[in-house]
Amino acid sequence: MTLILANFRDGGRDLGPPSACHDRGMQALASRLDRPDLASLSAILDSDPIQNAYLRSELRLGGLDGSVWWGAFPQGRLRGVVLGGPLVVPWIPEPDDAAVLAGTLRDYPPRMVVGPRHHVAALHHGGHTLPAPRQVRDPQPLLVLERSAFTGRPGAPVRRGTLQDLDVLTVAAAAMHREEMGVDPLEIDPVAWRNRMATLIGRGWSWSWMERGEVLFKAELSAWNPDVVQIQGVYTHPRRRRQGIATAGMAALCGQLLDAIPACSLYVNAYNAGAMALYARLGFRRWADFATFLH
Repeated sequence: MTLILANFRDGGRDLGPPSACHDRGMQALASRLDRPDLASLSAILDSDPIQNAYLRSELRLGGLDGSVWWGAFPQGRLRGVVLGGPLVVPWIPEPDDAAVLAGTLRDYPPRMVVGPRHHVAALHHGGHTLPAPRQVRDPQPLLVLERSAFTGRPGAPVRRGTLQDLDVLTVAAAAMHREEMGVDPLEIDPVAWRNRMATLIGRGWSWSWMERGEVLFKAELSAWNPDVVQIQGVYTHPRRRRQGIATAGMAALCGQLLDAIPACSLYVNAYNAGAMALYARLGFRRWADFATFLH
């Protein structure tokens, strides 16, 4: 599970000024969201705080000024949104809004689309605007762990990363990404990848279990909200797998997070039976299904 490749570098693309898009035959008008839309946007994202953990966190961190948010406005009321850029994340409860929102991405096609599986599929099928994905990961169960359901036994020495860990965590995160996505970010843009890790460390979103300077286990957060965090980038050193490291590491991480936040979430490839079993042992339950379309 990862959000990181598509979002760690935007290639310096200018996404242009606010504009509007109308799809012929559709009643919905899509336009760039601005500050007057903030309350409406927050309200529709809060309708499912678990599925929208990432979008809510991005809105909390950057508001509407630092990112490109598009909204569908049937009859003048905000009903569906996409967060644009190299990584596109939709929230489109009504499939009828997908085509007009897909039209907003025509000039700047994404590298990756991640989100609720039916919303991601609808965005790709809406008006045939987006190119066909080169790879589809569907379904990806979205799991949630609530404080009352946690059955793990914290104890492993998992701690927040520091800038002293930056070099080894940058390499470990790249190894995980290469293994999962088939692309080495250190070959694409090592400076941007290192800066990304530094940002996660600075936010307190990087966690690891070190032994003699080696990363045994690590994970990051992709979202932090007062009611739920989203975990990403879970990785165990290849030489230490099937030794209980991942279970102990996740138990320690979730235990610390649940001391501060009521719930943890993550999504995982459905075919990863080992990971699904591990998360079930800790008390995670299936909340919904995500999908990832890679371009």
